[in-house]
Amino acid sequence: MLCKLAFRNVRKSIGDYTVYFVTLMFAVMFFYAFNSVDAQQAVMELNENKATAAQMMVESIGIFSTFVAITLAILILYANNFLIKRRNKELGIYLTLGMGKGRVAAIFMIETLIVGVIALAVGLLLGVLFSQVMSVITANMFEVSLKQYQFVFSPAAAKQSVIYFGVIFLCVMVFNAVRVSKQKVIALLHSDSENEKILGRKTGVSVILAVAGIVLIVIAYYLIIKGMLIMYLPFVMLFGIPGTFLLFAGLAGFSYKIASHNKKRYFKGLNLFVTRQLTSKINSTHTSMALVCIMLFVTITTLGAGSGVSGAVNKETSREIKFDAEYYMEPATAEAAGGALQALQNYGIPVGEFYAQTAEYTTYESDVDIMSQFGNYFDIAEMHELADERGVTMPALAVPVSQFNSLLSLIGEKQIQLSGNELGAVLYNQSMFENLQEFVQAGRTITSNGKEYTIPAGQLRLANTRIHGAASLPPITLVYPDADVVNFKPEQVAIDANFIDGQEKETIKQAIWDKHDELQEQNTEKPYTYFTTKLALQESSIGLRVTISFVGIYLGITFLVTAAVILALQQLSAANDNKKRYATLRKLGTEEKMINKSLMKQIAIYFLIPLAVAAVHAVFGIRGLMGMINMMWYENVYADVFAGLAIIAVIYGIYFAITYFSSKKIIKEN
Repeated sequence: MLCKLAFRNVRKSIGDYTVYFVTLMFAVMFFYAFNSVDAQQAVMELNENKATAAQMMVESIGIFSTFVAITLAILILYANNFLIKRRNKELGIYLTLGMGKGRVAAIFMIETLIVGVIALAVGLLLGVLFSQVMSVITANMFEVSLKQYQFVFSPAAAKQSVIYFGVIFLCVMVFNAVRVSKQKVIALLHSDSENEKILGRKTGVSVILAVAGIVLIVIAYYLIIKGMLIMYLPFVMLFGIPGTFLLFAGLAGFSYKIASHNKKRYFKGLNLFVTRQLTSKINSTHTSMALVCIMLFVTITTLGAGSGVSGAVNKETSREIKFDAEYYMEPATAEAAGGALQALQNYGIPVGEFYAQTAEYTTYESDVDIMSQFGNYFDIAEMHELADERGVTMPALAVPVSQFNSLLSLIGEKQIQLSGNELGAVLYNQSMFENLQEFVQAGRTITSNGKEYTIPAGQLRLANTRIHGAASLPPITLVYPDADVVNFKPEQVAIDANFIDGQEKETIKQAIWDKHDELQEQNTEKPYTYFTTKLALQESSIGLRVTISFVGIYLGITFLVTAAVILALQQLSAANDNKKRYATLRKLGTEEKMINKSLMKQIAIYFLIPLAVAAVHAVFGIRGLMGMINMMWYENVYADVFAGLAIIAVIYGIYFAITYFSSKKIIKEN
C-alpha cells in the first residue's frame, strides 16, 4: 500500500521533481565520467612517461572527488528541502486523516528511494555515454590515436558512484523522516498562508552598505591590476568577498526605488507586479545571491583560467625546438675534463653513437636587469611592480658569441656577428621579439660592464635555445663578445645535440635513456646535473596540461550546478508562495501570455543579476591569472579562456529553462 502510494505521488509530482532529478542526474553523470579516466587510460597505448602523467591526473581527480561529493550532498539536501516544503499541505492532510508519522515518513523515504534509484540509473547511463566522448578527448590530449573504437566502462567508477550517492540518498531519507516526525499538523495545513519574513532597512543604510561594498570590490580590483595576483590573493579575498556580500545587501534595500524610478516603464504591463515580486525576493535572499555570485565567479575563473593555463602549457611544450637532447653541467666539471663533451665520453656515454651534431656553450649571469632596462617594451605590468616597489631583479643570461654561434649553426639559424660595443639578443617569444625590435629601432642602449652597448637590428634572433626550463628562465639571452663575459659569473655549461639519422627518434630516445639508467645503476657519479630530450619533455608535460583541464572542468561544473540549483529552487519557491497572487491576476482579466511573459522576465533578471556581477569579477580575476601566465609562459591564451566558458551557458541555460517551465506549471495550480 505504501509503495503504491509512493509511486503514485512520484508520478503525480513529476514536475516538482524536475530540478531535483536533473541535479541528481548531472551529479551522477559527471561524477562517474570524471572518475572513469582510469578505464580510458587502459584503452590507450601509453608509453612510460604518458602513463605516469595519466596516473597523476587520476590521483588528482580522486582527491577532488571527495570534495565534490560533499558539495553535491549539501546541494541535494537543499533541493530536497524545497520538495518537502512544497508538499507540506499534502503531508498535513495525511496526518489529519489519521496516518501515523512513521507511515508518512516511510512514504517519503520510498519516494526518495524511487527518485534516487531512477536518477542514479539514468545518471550512470549518461555518464557511461559521456565517458565514451571523454575517452576520445583524453586520447587527443595525450596525443595518442585510438586505432579502433573500444567501449569504455569503469566498474570501479560505477561502484564508487553507487556508494557515494547511496550514502547521500540515505542521508536524505533520514532527514525526511526526522523532519516529518517534528512537524505539527496545524502548521503544515496553513504553511501556504505564511508570509516570508522580510527584514526592513532604511534606504540610507542600504546606500551606505552598497557604497562600502563597491569600495571594497574596487580595492580588490586595484590590487589585481597593480601586481601579481599570487602575492595579493589574501588581500583580494579579504576585500572582494565581504564587498560582494555588502553590495547585495545594499542593493536589496533600495532595489525597489531604482526599479520604480521610471514611472512610465514601471506602470507598463505587469512591470509593477514583477518589480514587487522580484525586489521582495532579492530583499529576503540577498545573502544567498551573494554566495551564488561568488560560486559563479569561481566557476568562470576555474573553467576559463583552467583552459588558459592548459593552453599556455600546450603552447609552451609545442614550441618549435630544433634539437633533440640537452645536458647541463657545472662549469668546474667541464673544465676539469677538458670540455663538457669529453666529460660525457669519460662517463661512458658514446656521444658519436647517439648524436650526429652537438653544440657546447657556457651561460653567465649578466649585470643587465631585464625588468628595469626592457620592462616598458615587454609591457608586463608585474615586471614594473616587482622592479619598482620590491627591488626584485631579473638578470639577463649572457653567452659568448663564438660558443653560442655553434648552437645557432646546430639549429639552422644565421650566426651573430658583433663589432665594437655591440650585443646580440635571442628571444623565443614572438611578441617580445617584436617589442625588442622597437627598442632597437628607437636607438636605445644597454648599460653593462661599465659600457654602453647597442643591439644592431640584424643581430636579433627569434629561436628556442632550451628544452628544459625555458618558461622559468629570463626571456632574453644577450650575446657578448667573448672577452666581455670574463667579469660575469658562469652558471652552467649547456650541451645541445641532434639524434643520428636513419632511426625513429622514439627508438633513439629510449636507447639513450636506457644507457643513462645503466650507468647510474653502476653507481658511477654522473658529470651532468640535468639531462632531457625534447620527446621526454613533451610527454611529461602532457600530465600537467590534462590534469589542469580536467580538474578545472570538474570543479567548475560542480560550482556551476550548485549556483544554478540554488537560484532555481528560490524561484520555484517564490512561484509556489505566489500562486494566489497569480490567480488574482487571472480573475482580474490578465491574459495568460502576459502572465507568462512577466514570469519569464522575473526569473531572467533573478538569474542574470548574480551572473552579471560574477562576470565583472571574473574579468579582473582572469586578467590577474592571465598576467601570471604571461609572466611564466609569455603567451597570449585569451582565446583558450573563452573556449572554456561555453559549458556555462549550456548548463545555466538548462536550469533557467527548467525553472521557467516548472514555475509556469506551479502558478497554474489551484
